[in-house]
Amino acid sequence: MADRMPAEIWIGGKLPRSLLDEFPISDLRLDWDETPFDSASEQSILSTRDESGLLHFAECEAAWGEFEELEGWLREHNIPFKRHSSGKYEYLPELVEFRPDLGEEIQTMTTDSGEPLVSKSELVPILGSMARLQRSKRSLDAQVRAWKGLADKLVKLVPPTLPPLPPFEIVEG
Repeated sequence: MADRMPAEIWIGGKLPRSLLDEFPISDLRLDWDETPFDSASEQSILSTRDESGLLHFAECEAAWGEFEELEGWLREHNIPFKRHSSGKYEYLPELVEFRPDLGEEIQTMTTDSGEPLVSKSELVPILGSMARLQRSKRSLDAQVRAWKGLADKLVKLVPPTLPPLPPFEIVEG
């Protein structure tokens, strides 16, 4: 049995009209109050876009905090999305972003409010190296090179900032 936790998903980009009938959103809810929506027509789908022009769905008890069928379908059809799942038990909150042009999906640990987190186990070795460097008697040039290397490692720990999702639209095709 799946653990269930709150999740929400935002969908942007262009959905070809030819795929509208198979777009797997009929069982989704618009908000945390589980308000159903009419997914029967193009106009009713477009009328549910939020102020950013994105489709937004929320589920109080999504299996594993995911929209498994929908996310798979969106990946298959190269439609960008962003999903945030709350944590529960041993599952940490996460943000998953898919952008077809990136060629990969970006997964980031977050707080429940969606703020990205960096793991202490990744951070501690870098901070230790910084402390040792501060106490070292290396030449100034060597210290500058070492500090730059450590700063580069820190920057790599920070999740990338992706461009916003483009507004959701239904297009010919």
